[in-house]
Formats: sequence, structure tokens, C-alpha cells
Amino acid sequence: MKKWCCTAVVVLLVLGGVRINAEEFSWQKTYAKISSKGDIEWSPKPFSFEKGDSVRYIDYEDGDDSNNGLTRDTPWKHHPWDPQASGNAKQCKGIHTYIFKRGVYYRGTMNALESGRKGNPIRLTSDPAWGTGEAVISGGYRIAGGWKKGASNKNIPEPDKIWHIDLDFAPRTVYLVEPSGRSASKNDKITRIPLARMPNWKVSNPEDVKSEWWCWDNPGHPYFNLTMKAEKSGRVLAMGKDTKHITGPKELYMGAILWAEFGWVDGTPYPSYIQGFDAEKRALGFEGYLGSAKSRIINRGHRYYLEDKPHYLDDPEGEYWFEKDRTGGRLHIILPNGQNPNTAIIEAGKEATLVDLTGQSTGRLTVEHIVVSGLTFRFTNVAWNLTEVPWLYSQKFRLKRHIYPACIRVWGPADDITIANCKFEHINNGVLMKAVNPGDRIDNIIIRDCEFRDTDHNGISIEEGLLWGDTLPDRAGHLYDVNILRNYLYRTGLRSPRVGAADAINVDNAQTLEVAGNVVERSWHAGINVRGAKISGNVRDCPLTRILIYQNKVTDSIR
Repeated sequence: MKKWCCTAVVVLLVLGGVRINAEEFSWQKTYAKISSKGDIEWSPKPFSFEKGDSVRYIDYEDGDDSNNGLTRDTPWKHHPWDPQASGNAKQCKGIHTYIFKRGVYYRGTMNALESGRKGNPIRLTSDPAWGTGEAVISGGYRIAGGWKKGASNKNIPEPDKIWHIDLDFAPRTVYLVEPSGRSASKNDKITRIPLARMPNWKVSNPEDVKSEWWCWDNPGHPYFNLTMKAEKSGRVLAMGKDTKHITGPKELYMGAILWAEFGWVDGTPYPSYIQGFDAEKRALGFEGYLGSAKSRIINRGHRYYLEDKPHYLDDPEGEYWFEKDRTGGRLHIILPNGQNPNTAIIEAGKEATLVDLTGQSTGRLTVEHIVVSGLTFRFTNVAWNLTEVPWLYSQKFRLKRHIYPACIRVWGPADDITIANCKFEHINNGVLMKAVNPGDRIDNIIIRDCEFRDTDHNGISIEEGLLWGDTLPDRAGHLYDVNILRNYLYRTGLRSPRVGAADAINVDNAQTLEVAGNVVERSWHAGINVRGAKISGNVRDCPLTRILIYQNKVTDSIR
């Protein structure tokens, strides 16, 4: 059954008998196209190439960091913020427009160490007149050969159907790429290769994406809140019984990652390691959503699946499993239709955060006056431990930053950041900003006219630093003005983090906020999730909050 909603606001203001001009206030403008049938259609402003007085050119394929970077014929390979930059590129400082060549994959990370000035921002962009296709900032490592036939791991069911290659990093995302031409293009066919899982489910019913998952039958009473003890630690675990499917030996389940629905409300599937097994009851034991066994309800009829064991690598339609060894390991793969991966292009996720607008390593430098526009982001990795609980603090009150990656991330103070006309596809988070430290201030944020497709986590998430349970007013930084305008988001939240919903658009406690003209389709969690003022129970004052949400459309959200 289709679900859709739209929001609209029509405002007429009269002051002293004088009617205010229709363009006087932002909420009187039109941000979306209204069809003849009254539907809301995405209507982004087209990309307009802009540059400042000083320009530097970057071509990852044919550039050289010893060049001067001043012309298209003398480009650099690396951006100065990239830790791999050398020579003239590494020495570059100041306010420049950095132009990435279209049709080229830039492979690396950029950590902002400087800011622009008001009216004269640092720009990361592309020029339609230089190159053809997409200017891609990629977190992937391209594998185009070197695969060997067979598998040495004894638990892989049919090793003669497996190919493997050794890598010096640990990918949690793998993609098959069928390029439409010689250069990076929006028409490239990209297929996500799933992590080995049981059952080998597919989305056969778009209206119920979990229709092929298994479910707990929990026979007898009670049929929810069942528990067992972990075999090694003795810790109390949540337990689910499935007398139809849990019929194999212990080694088939222990150590697997379980993705489980929970109750009562929402029930976003979360990942947790299997730490208990009872053959007689045909039951599995695992941590609850928040850690404790009863932090959420595991009910009869809730659905689940298992992944990340070599035993599950058997799907002829494509799967992979990575055998980790310290920082690297061996990637095992089956491609669709038995394709030889030496004849294919495989992108394995290597980098998790691509443009980090966090400032220096301390996270205390405010990054200001930055514009990112006209770029495409692809193939980011995620933290290895998918089950890691995020909120355990260090002594300096910092969250575990490594499990909060994003294509573009702010982790601390920032001001005057614009992200416009960018594409984010096959990635973890699109844009993530969080004022995590006491005194941090995030203000003047604009995210407009962008596309977000096939994200593991959020499309856009902008947050103050406080967490649920914080009551003191000075525990973290705060969020001020945010504008999210005319963005399109499709299939977001496909693999939620351990704790926290992966909404298409998420804003936590902005002082002033405008969300308008956005179209969200097939979000696997909420389409637009906004909290205002402050977290419940916090004692700080919020004398002003103004939140405007209008001319948006959300269809098929909440899984």
C-alpha cells in the first residue's frame, strides 16, 4: 500500500494595513513544482558554475602535484587537504576555487585545515567545460584484475565457485560497476554485492522489503522478552526462537551478525552479534537494541536474518565475504551469473569520510565559508564493527567519531557551509553535521538541490551535540540556522547503524530551520524527522525556535 504525504504553508502577512510583497519572506516562495493534479514534483535549481578570483585545477588521473595547478594543462593530482598531497599541491594555502575534472574518479580524503571569508568562500566544484561526465569523489578502491579461483576457508560451501583477492584494508561495502563509457558517468550501472547472508533474501515485494526474511515463532508463553545467558561471559541476552529455521549446528550461527526487528514502535532492524545458541530450543541469543536484553522487545513474528560468516557464501546471484587479518585480509566473492571478476570492475569501499570539514585533529577549529557544489560522491566504506554501540564517552565527552562517517562531515563547530547540486549515491551517510563538544556552534547551513540515492544511513543529518538523558545545559554544542531546500532522496537508510534511525532527512534541535521543496521516495526509515527546541529534560533555555516545513513530499517511508 502506497503511503505519501506532503506539506504546504501559505502565509499572508499584513502589517499596519500594508500587504507584504510575495517575495519578502522565504516561506512565500515556491520551492517545488505543483502538477496539474496537485502533486508535488522535485524542481531543483540547475547547477551554475561559480569560481572565485583564484583557481586551482585537480585531475586525479593525469595530474601531478609538482605542477602549478593554475591551468587545465597543469593540474594537480591531489587536493591540498588530502594527506597524500605532495609538492606544490601540499604547500598550497589560502582561499581558492578547486575544480575537479569531470569524468574522473578522485580517490582520497580531504580534511579541511582552513576557512574562506565571508563573501569569498573556499569552493570545491567542477566545471562543465572541463571533462565529460561526473566529477566523482570516491571512497572505493577499484579492483580490475588479480583475482584467483578457489577458497582456502573450509567453511565456504562450494570453494570452486569462489574467487579471492588479498587487500591491505577491510571493506564493508562492495559494488559491481558496469561503466557506460570510458569516463565516470551518471549512466554507469552499479550493483551492490551483499555481504554473505542467510537466507539469501531479495526485495521481491517492494511494499514489504523484508518479506523474505525469517521470523521468530517463539512457541509457548511468554512469546516475547525471552532471555538466555551468553556462553562465555554469562551475560543475559535477548533470545529469539525459530523452530523452522534454526536447525543447523552451533558453528553455523555463533559469531554471525543478526539483523533483528524489535518492538513496540518503529522497529528498525539493528545489527548484533550472536553470542548464545540453544539447540534444543532452536534459539539464538544476542544483545538488545541498547545493549541490555530487555532494552527493546523481541516479539513473536518479528523478522530477522543472519550475515557475515563464510558458511553463508553461496548465493549464485552475488555475495561476498571478507576474512579479516589485522588491518587487511582476503576478499571472497561470487558475482552474478558466475562472472569471472577479472573481466569485471569491482569497487571495494576503502575510505569512510571523504570531505571532513572538522578542522584540525583536535576538532576545535571552526571551519567557515565553504561551498561544495557540482560533485558526485560514491562508494564509501563503514566502520568494521557494525554492532558497535555509539554513545560511550571518552573523558573529553566525544562520541566515537569513527562510527559516524559521511561523504561530507562536520564534527564540531562550523559556520556558513553550503552544499549544492551534488550527487550522493551508494554511500554510507550523505551529509552529517554534529556539534559534539561544549561550546561548539553550527550555524548558517544550506543544503540544496542535491540528490541522495542508495544510502546505508541518512541522506542528511544535522544535529546538536546533546544526547537523550543529558540534562545539563553545557554538555555539548548547539545548532542554529539550517536550510534544507529542494533535495531528492531515494532508497535511504538501507542498513541502519546499531543505534539510531537512518532517516532520509534528520534535524535535531535547530534554533531556526527551513525544510522545503524536498522529495523523498522509498525511505527505509522516516522521510523527514525533525526535533525542535531541545531534548526532553534538558534545562537550558530556548527562547526562540522557528521551524518551517512545507512543500515537501514523502512516499513509502518507515520500514
